[in-house]
Amino acid sequence: MNKKFILRLLLLVTVSLFFFNSCRTDEATQEEKRTEREKIEAFSRFESNLDSQKNTQKNSEYISYHKPFKEIIQTFMNNNPVFTQKFQNEVGDIYFNIRSVTYGETTKGIAYPIIKDGSVNAVLVGLVNPKRDWVNFIVLKNNSPEVQSIISNFQNVYNSPSIASRGGQPEQTEDILPVIINVYGDITGPVNHYYQPYVDYGSNGGGMSGGSETYGGAGGSQTQNPQDPKNPCEKSKNILSKADVQAKITELKNQSKIGSEIGVKIKADGTTSGTIPGGGHEVELGDTAGYQGGYHNHTPSGIKMLSPPDIVKMLDFSMAQPNGNIGDGFMGMFGSEKCSTCPDGYRYYNYMATFSGTTQELAGFLYNTKYDFVKLIKDYRDREKELSENLSYVDYLGADLNRKGLEKLFFDTLKKMGLEGKVNLQKIEDNGTVQNITLDSSGSSTTATPCP
Repeated sequence: MNKKFILRLLLLVTVSLFFFNSCRTDEATQEEKRTEREKIEAFSRFESNLDSQKNTQKNSEYISYHKPFKEIIQTFMNNNPVFTQKFQNEVGDIYFNIRSVTYGETTKGIAYPIIKDGSVNAVLVGLVNPKRDWVNFIVLKNNSPEVQSIISNFQNVYNSPSIASRGGQPEQTEDILPVIINVYGDITGPVNHYYQPYVDYGSNGGGMSGGSETYGGAGGSQTQNPQDPKNPCEKSKNILSKADVQAKITELKNQSKIGSEIGVKIKADGTTSGTIPGGGHEVELGDTAGYQGGYHNHTPSGIKMLSPPDIVKMLDFSMAQPNGNIGDGFMGMFGSEKCSTCPDGYRYYNYMATFSGTTQELAGFLYNTKYDFVKLIKDYRDREKELSENLSYVDYLGADLNRKGLEKLFFDTLKKMGLEGKVNLQKIEDNGTVQNITLDSSGSSTTATPCP
C-alpha cells in the first residue's frame, strides 16, 4: 500500500516560495464504500472557477490550492479559539506567505511552515482527498534528518530578505536536494510515515481534519450514513448483524471445534472475502486495504484469546480505515472448549478488539515499535501458564483459563506490548449480546458491561 514520491523542493523568491515537484503516480483510492458526503465548500467553489484561476496564475499548467487550504484553516482557527491557543502555545503560528507547491494529481497537498519565537518550528501538511469531501492535516515536528531538512529549507526562505524586497518580482528558482516522502494509500490516515513520530494536531482528538460537516458543504442537504455508527457498541452490533458476517462466524465457530485456523476479512458494508485457509495455529489474512476488519478461529488446543499477532493485525486494519477513522478497524476471534453442561457440549469464546488511541499513537505502535513476535508469543504462553495456577482464573487447577483468566491474559499482553489503555475488548455472547470488557483499577480482575 505504500507509494513513494520523490519530491524536489524549489526555492522561489515570490509569494509562492516553495515548490514540491512530484513524479507522476497513479493514485488508486483505498476508501471503503460509503454514502457520499457533500464536497467541502471552499474546494468546490475554488474548482468551479479553475479556468479563471489558470488565467490569473503565471504557469497555466500549475494551479495552487493555497487559497482554499488557507480559507478553511483560518476559518477553523477563528471558530475554535481554545484549539488555536493550544496550537499556538505548543507549536506556533502557521505562516501562509511561504508554502509548497500544490502536489498530487487527484489528491491535493500543500505544506506551510509553522513559526514560533522567530524560527520555523514545524511544518503543517494539508491534504484533500480526490472527492474533496475530506481534508487531513498533519504537523511534522521531530528530529529526523528528513523533517529537519524541510524545516531548515523553510527557515532559509523565512530569513531571506526576498520575502520583503522581491515579493512583486518574477519567480526565480534554485534547486534544493530531493526529499523522499512515503505516502500511505490515499490519505486514509497519517500519510508521512517516513517522518514518524509527528505531532498530531490534525486528525482525531479535536484536530482540524474533517469533511463538509466541519467546513461546510457545497450545497443541498448532507446525507448521513446509517451504516456508520460511532458508538463502540453500535459499531460491533452493526458489524455482527450482517448476514454474510453471521455465515462466516458460524463457519469459524464450527472450525474452532475441529482444529486448524481459517479466517475472513470483512468490508464496512458487511460483504466478506472468501474463507482464508491457515495452519495449525495461525492464519495470514493478508492485505487490509478495503476492509474494515477480520475474524478468525483458534483451535481446541489453542488459547481462546486474541494473541500478540492478532492484536498487531487489528492495528493494521485500524490504519487502513478511510479518512483516519481508526476506531472502525477491528479483529475478532472465535474459540471453543468442550463443556458437559453446555447446550451443544461446547463453551464458546467470541472476542473482538478495536483501537482506542490517537492516530499519532497508532502510527507509533505500527512504525516505530519493533515487535519481537517470538518473544511476545513465548511471554503470552508463559503468562497463560502462570495464570492457570491461580484459582481466580481457572475453574480448577490444571484447567484451561476461564473467561476471567483469558481476559486478564489479554490485558497483560497489551501492557507487555506497550498498548495498555489503547485497545478496547468486547465479548459477544451466544445470544448475540455484546459486552464491553474492562480491567478494574487493581488490574487483577475484569468487568463485563452489556451494551444497551
